Amino acid sequence: NRNTDYLYTLFVPGRASTCFPLFDQPDLKAIYKLELSIPSAWKAIANGKLVSSETSGDKTNLRYSETKPTSSYQFAFAAGNFLEAKDPVSGMTMLYRETDSVKVAKNVAKIFELHRQSLAWLKEYTGIDYPYEKFDFALMPAFQFGGMEHPGSIFYRESSLFLEPSASVNEELRRAGLIAHETAHMWFGNLVTMKWFNDVWLKEVFANFMAAKMVSPAFPEVNHDLRFLMAHYPAAYAIDRSAGTHPVQQPLDNLRNAGSVYGAIIYQKAPIMMRNLETWIGVDNFQTGLRDYLKTYAYQNATWDDLVTILKKYTKQDLEVWNKAWIKTAGMPEIEVTRDATSKFFVHVVNDTSGIVWPQTFDYKLDAKYIHRVQPVTVRSSSDALLSKWIEADMQIIPNYRGKGYGYFHSSVDLLLGEIPKELDVEARAGMWMSVWETFLHGEFPVTTLFGSILKSIDSETDPLLLEYIADKLSQTYWQFLLPEQRNSISKDLDQRLFKRMMSIKDKSLKRTLFSTFSDVVSSPEGIANLKKLWADEIAIGFDLSERDHIQLASALAIREVEGHAEILHEQLKRISNPDRVAEMEFVMPALSSDPHERDLFFRRLAYKENLVREPWVLEGVRYLHHPLRQANSVQYVKKSLMMLEELQRTGDIFFPKGWLDATLGSYQSKEAADAVREYLKENTGLRQDLRNKLLQSSDMLFRAEAIAGKNRALEPK
Repeated sequence: NRNTDYLYTLFVPGRASTCFPLFDQPDLKAIYKLELSIPSAWKAIANGKLVSSETSGDKTNLRYSETKPTSSYQFAFAAGNFLEAKDPVSGMTMLYRETDSVKVAKNVAKIFELHRQSLAWLKEYTGIDYPYEKFDFALMPAFQFGGMEHPGSIFYRESSLFLEPSASVNEELRRAGLIAHETAHMWFGNLVTMKWFNDVWLKEVFANFMAAKMVSPAFPEVNHDLRFLMAHYPAAYAIDRSAGTHPVQQPLDNLRNAGSVYGAIIYQKAPIMMRNLETWIGVDNFQTGLRDYLKTYAYQNATWDDLVTILKKYTKQDLEVWNKAWIKTAGMPEIEVTRDATSKFFVHVVNDTSGIVWPQTFDYKLDAKYIHRVQPVTVRSSSDALLSKWIEADMQIIPNYRGKGYGYFHSSVDLLLGEIPKELDVEARAGMWMSVWETFLHGEFPVTTLFGSILKSIDSETDPLLLEYIADKLSQTYWQFLLPEQRNSISKDLDQRLFKRMMSIKDKSLKRTLFSTFSDVVSSPEGIANLKKLWADEIAIGFDLSERDHIQLASALAIREVEGHAEILHEQLKRISNPDRVAEMEFVMPALSSDPHERDLFFRRLAYKENLVREPWVLEGVRYLHHPLRQANSVQYVKKSLMMLEELQRTGDIFFPKGWLDATLGSYQSKEAADAVREYLKENTGLRQDLRNKLLQSSDMLFRAEAIAGKNRALEPK
């Protein structure tokens, strides 16, 4: 990853063999000694501790201590024209390239504090001291991932840690979660490593699961059960409802294909299952088992089955039944409530045709004229589970109350689409909203009904985590499920409602969510005029708009082709002070052009590997290329983009192929786009199953939007 004035290694999952003669597999741990010769003005970090530094002329020679036994994908160093900060408390070093000294000053202390808190929490939870000699990290402007957990030398995407002064609580939580995630890897993944990448989920599940626990003390005002719900369930459902779903534990025949096993199933579904398991066997038993596992396999490798064997010592529960369903089986249960002749209610797994049991505990809310109670239900066998021994005939049932059960829960449409009571606690509101969304995607009610319910909640919801979820559904519904003529008919009212609430609300986190949503969906002439005033700083929104905010606004104006949009982009480019952000905007600008020929040249340039190096920039440009307002022209690139998939998987980093598919297909609803996907799949029957799954995952919403748009048109007056 070479740039003009800095470079860094990134060998996960199997790229170390491009540097050393070795077998690139995680169960061959080795000890590394590193020596670097760098320009004397540069700085560097590596896995080991710096032993000596000798400068001669314009060169500096650095020697680092031997590492602990380390898998090849964990070896790392970075060197370049970095700035440096040191934590006076712990001695940690952070390298970075951000040139905004005010932003740096507002973030550095908190970044170090979050790392210290994570390290202390993990030492206490695991009973094991930090396993390595030192702890440093570097921030890269266009890093391919949010972070990478190299021992002693973590790499982060710079924008993930250096937040704007007006950052919302959601953004602060995501930063804390990312830091906790990468720190947890020092124990889960680095100290004990999977034997093979089919168990890569094993390191990721504990990083995310532990991160959810770790961030709680730093944010006492946040509902962390709600945060876990919002951070994991929607993304996991997005894969499990698609035809491209797969088990948590996946087969992997060749390490060169290891990147394809990553995704929301291991990052989002697996932590849900681990919390399920913790509940199943008991919190204390679970922690004791993990301590045993870490001590038994320290600096070695282990499989998921090795961990299960250890956990069996601390529980009488049937872990094989649990394991078969949640780890080794694809998909999720489909659950409904049935009533027998005596008015007893049962929970029934509709799609349980293979003898799989889905052990879990969840709540239903039972409401009658004089009875209001929450009834927990535990599924322990393949038979129906009794919900209640007696119940009144007129009793309503809110399924999966508070959303903690995992699956598709059949529900009364009328009950879901009634105005969600404000007096319900926020987890209950969130659970109902997830049920509303899943029920809509299963075709149970029209999009206009859904959009009306979304607008009611946008006007009234006061929890920042839940408002962010609802606002995301507003944007997705507006662009992908409403027909263009429907969008035109509501755009003025929608823009006014969003702008009015954004300007009047005091809470910074709510205001930032509404700002992002308004910038994304604004379509009316009046709304676009306000968008332009925001960019020109002619309207005071209630927080200082950052350089990135202004870039976002300028890009939104360019996509909408407002008068003078080309001049706005060039003016914005001149305003940017950070050279890395200048380079990023210069790269993306052709995709924002109103000239189809210039956008075509942008797409053609992506056929050359050298133009794909900075993957976050590429994905940003591709999203603009396929923006809903440009799709009449850009649909021609859909099939061409799919034809690049196998090459992108071979040459790109782990998340790039799925990111490419999402950026390409993520907002289409047209039959033409869906036909392009179907044609590609028909013509490429030999496509590897893992890549086919990625395509089916990314195209799932396109196919659903195509079907819903068809129903929409069928309902139009002739």
